[in-house]
Amino acid sequence: MDLYQNRLLTEGIRIIEKSSPSNRFNADYSTLNLSDALSKRTQLAELRYQASSVLRHLQQLLTFSIGLMCVFFLIVGASSVSQFLVNESSTQINFFWAIVLFIAPNILSLIIWCIVYFRRHVLSLPWLANLILSMLTLVDKLQHKVSTKHIHYIDLFQFYFEHRFGAYMGRVQLSLISHLWWSSYLLGATLSLFLVLATHQVDFIWQTTILSEDTFLKLTQWLTYLPNLLAINVPTPSDVSHASIGTVNPLQVAQEIRISWSNLLIFSLIVYALLPRIILMLVFYQSIKQKKKNFQLDLSDAYYIQLKNILHPIGKASFISDADLHQGNANNHQNKESSQYNQSLVMPKNAYPIAIELNQRNLQQADKHVLKHYSVDLINVLDNISQQAALSALKSSAAAHVILYVDVKRVPDRGWLSFAKKCQYKSNVQLYLLLLADHPVNKAKIASRLEDWIEIAAKVNISSQYITYLGQKMTPPNIHQEVENG
Repeated sequence: MDLYQNRLLTEGIRIIEKSSPSNRFNADYSTLNLSDALSKRTQLAELRYQASSVLRHLQQLLTFSIGLMCVFFLIVGASSVSQFLVNESSTQINFFWAIVLFIAPNILSLIIWCIVYFRRHVLSLPWLANLILSMLTLVDKLQHKVSTKHIHYIDLFQFYFEHRFGAYMGRVQLSLISHLWWSSYLLGATLSLFLVLATHQVDFIWQTTILSEDTFLKLTQWLTYLPNLLAINVPTPSDVSHASIGTVNPLQVAQEIRISWSNLLIFSLIVYALLPRIILMLVFYQSIKQKKKNFQLDLSDAYYIQLKNILHPIGKASFISDADLHQGNANNHQNKESSQYNQSLVMPKNAYPIAIELNQRNLQQADKHVLKHYSVDLINVLDNISQQAALSALKSSAAAHVILYVDVKRVPDRGWLSFAKKCQYKSNVQLYLLLLADHPVNKAKIASRLEDWIEIAAKVNISSQYITYLGQKMTPPNIHQEVENG
């Protein structure tokens, strides 16, 4: 199993376990780095969850669906020649119509694709994803062996196709499919046209009511520019002028003209239509491979924060400084959680306090603390409106420090991390983290969650010296001291 498949399987297990990773898969992870530890844990969890068979089935389903549509477009392209261009009752090909039929729609679709592709959100619209999922669901009924057995099939189905067609890979994946299907259509048309021209004798004409001969002459000259450089026999300007209904040419001359027009039509179809699609298809195929190679797990997600604490407890992490860590003292072991944050944190002046999703009890605790130090109303950020209000008030205050009050029992997640980064509205703003709870830190659950907060706080440059814990039953002795910021 390659790295991408392993990480995809890890994500699949995350979907199965939802927000809380299981601690049943015990092994010695202490000697492994985090990446290897996650990989080993994934292998152990796979023995229980059997998610890889579902993911393989979904990959096969996607490949089968795309291949089925390729065959469909190949047939449509092949039949379009006999349907719209050449049939048994006609021995003439309107060259102007042939170009419009195959090349013009291709160029138009390429322009539309360029516009859509560079508007990043368009190819990830929910309705487009839902349409694709509906189509794949219909195809999946032909291959439903796994779906009738695996209890988490629906969840894995939604995750997998959100991964392939969502924000991360959606634009590249949909572009690849689009160019692949167009290549199939044009390949079918090219092969069918070559077969028709090899087995039928046809004459090339041009017919138009509103366009002049000069227009057709210029169009033909543009198309013949490249084949002329390659010394390919193509129509001359005089041939273009004589390409009209009822024109009679000597037998030998007529045959040479037919060949020149055939060369131009096939060359145009291959070089101006099929070749660009194949090149784009290969480019996006390589982009898909690169996307897979660069696929990373979002370790700031609440699930992985908890999982990292299971695999590598933060008390053993190398970034924690403890002079007595290696002495094996029992008292040090019992109090190691207490050494990971500042128990005597002093409150800075010129700071602005913000509460984040506190319940009523913790909000009252935070309000009392703020009233002792600052003369501002504490805003409790609960939704987008309160978030914007807090950020606006923060910028108006021009504070040099921001104090974030959070509930230690809450699992830190990407939402908190994103908001904390927004609070650093200036490069020199220092964030402080005050963790609130109604229990002492020596309770096992509180200590474990405290480790999660210390780890995610480091992502916004909040070191342990700017973190403290406010338990209603155990308040650090100097936390209410107001001193000048050093």
